[in-house]
Amino acid sequence: MTIAQNTVTRWTSVAALSALAAVATACGGSVVRSGSSVGGLGQGLGQYTDAAPHSAEVCVLKDSLAAPQGGSDKSMTETCSKAQKTDLLYRRALAVLALYGQRLAAISADDEYAGRFEAAASGVTTANWSDADDQATRDAVSQLVTHMAGPADGSKTELKQFIQGAAAPISSLCSGLGSYLDTQVTELATIRKDVDKKSTTKSIRRCGTYENHTICVQDTVVDRLTYAEVFARTAALENSSYQAKSSLQRFCTAHAKLAEVAKADQLGKKESDAAIADAIRAVPQTEAHWDAASAK
Repeated sequence: MTIAQNTVTRWTSVAALSALAAVATACGGSVVRSGSSVGGLGQGLGQYTDAAPHSAEVCVLKDSLAAPQGGSDKSMTETCSKAQKTDLLYRRALAVLALYGQRLAAISADDEYAGRFEAAASGVTTANWSDADDQATRDAVSQLVTHMAGPADGSKTELKQFIQGAAAPISSLCSGLGSYLDTQVTELATIRKDVDKKSTTKSIRRCGTYENHTICVQDTVVDRLTYAEVFARTAALENSSYQAKSSLQRFCTAHAKLAEVAKADQLGKKESDAAIADAIRAVPQTEAHWDAASAK
């Protein structure tokens, strides 16, 4: 079972959030639609917990492409174990952001649910929940989970305080995840170009001796299929990483604006909702671009 499946089994769509807001309004509840919408953006990050963090795979591919003729001196496990730990850290960070989005949407619809289930579902139970090197991200995840759990006495959490209390750890996570994805998409683009170049290079791939005769073989169908498979896999990872990066940027931008609105006591105002929507709209859509000339 994947982290996304184990942590959040069902991501609420924008339509469902609107329906939740409508029900709350009908029952006399106070709905902050911008909070529900930003929460929906956060929940959407859950789909990338297994689709985007792949620095371990990037590490293995880079190591294999750079290895000398005789092969690498280190095993792939030894070379890329640090990257694997980083992947697990950021997958959990994305899952926690998605759970925060779920909690934000519920509070925005005037749901008094304490948020303890979201905190429990995160899998973050102690400060030492990860042994990856990124201490800032580890701490930010722990802080956000603690904040989601709400007051120990189970009392109602006010939306303004909830948003403001989450602003600092979310800002830290946005910075760490953004940098991580930037590095990943750059390295994937380099690998894709390198594989493309090697696939078109006419060179001797392997030699052997038979009855005192040296026999050398160039490309085979298997070689070409292997290059094609690696190229396709790398391109797919590059695309999913760009999609995750764009979704993260939209959520981070929206939440930062929402925190500003909360601080100014302007939650629920039409002008505030419009400002948040404009901020989201201004975030550029990033995607992979293939340039045939650069691959040569």
